[in-house]
Amino acid sequence: MVRILIVGAGIAGLSLARALEQRGIIPDVVERQTTWNTGGTGLFLPGNASRAFSHLGLLPDIARVAMPIRYQRFLSQDGHELNAINTERFWSACGPCLALSRAEMHSILLSGVKQTPIAMSRSIDQIQSASDACEVTFEDGKTERYDLVVGADGIRSRVRDLAFASLTSVYAGYICWRFLTENTGGVDSWTAMIGQGQTLLAIPVSPSMAYVYADRSVELGATRPYSDTTSLERLFSGFSGPLVSLVKTVPPETKVHFSQIETVPSGTWRRDRIILIGDAAHASSPSMAEGAGLACEDALVLAELLSKNGAINLALEVFVQRRERRVAWVQKQCAARDRMRTLPAFVSSPLLKYFGPALYKKSYTPLLASI
Repeated sequence: MVRILIVGAGIAGLSLARALEQRGIIPDVVERQTTWNTGGTGLFLPGNASRAFSHLGLLPDIARVAMPIRYQRFLSQDGHELNAINTERFWSACGPCLALSRAEMHSILLSGVKQTPIAMSRSIDQIQSASDACEVTFEDGKTERYDLVVGADGIRSRVRDLAFASLTSVYAGYICWRFLTENTGGVDSWTAMIGQGQTLLAIPVSPSMAYVYADRSVELGATRPYSDTTSLERLFSGFSGPLVSLVKTVPPETKVHFSQIETVPSGTWRRDRIILIGDAAHASSPSMAEGAGLACEDALVLAELLSKNGAINLALEVFVQRRERRVAWVQKQCAARDRMRTLPAFVSSPLLKYFGPALYKKSYTPLLASI
């Protein structure tokens, strides 16, 4: 029986564990965190992401707790609607657009992994890779031999640091704040307000709660004054409209997650019997909301190839070939969207108003195709 180690028990790692179990392969999973740290933020799943989780057999559970997102609305910073994309119609042949809390998503993925052992608080220290196997030394000093090691450990990937020295995360040019709060603004769809170098986004994740995401373009050397205690009311004082109430009075007990946005540019995902998936391999900016979808698609393709092809090296080679073009497309679209957000409002607002639907269609149409 092939021995597979999955490093990381987030969306990518648990999706792969589930996909392998469906095909009769039971991997080992290790997670460096001592507890599940998934609360306080939300998740938006475009139609291709829902389709991927449907292949895992998890879509009914997700849809049971998620909010359907039938429109994506783009507003100017003074609250005027620039356009509204009918996402239900656009993704109809693919899957529904859904929003839910990250904690609920993680709980569903965990419950979907029935047989795979998950070792918490276990980190890897070294990996010795060859063309036929890997020797993994853990921080407790124990060494085990695996036929394949999968780095599914996110943007701060330990596997990537150990085995792919030239593949590093880079600052994308902006910082963000994320939190869940009571939906006092009555937001009923994915709604983004676009200002020059600033975005305020809210998505309903339950009948009473909304996920709020706010970002700001900042030079790398100028990020120090910002933190999770930054006054978002003051930062977005130039905005007016339906989302402003969500940042005016953030309850003191609300956990606000502050971070720099980083990406992992295209590079090598495979070295001998080590492969990277999800954000560890190709983290993108959140402007396309494709992180979870690409991670789950990675998991499905890798599990399919490993189960059908006894030659692991060939399976890994084909995996990279099948995934690199789709990932490169998403990263290219993210970069284009991020550049547009830095344009003056008198340029970006007309672009979104008159060309927004065409730009949306151009960005997402390739993702309607099956993986």
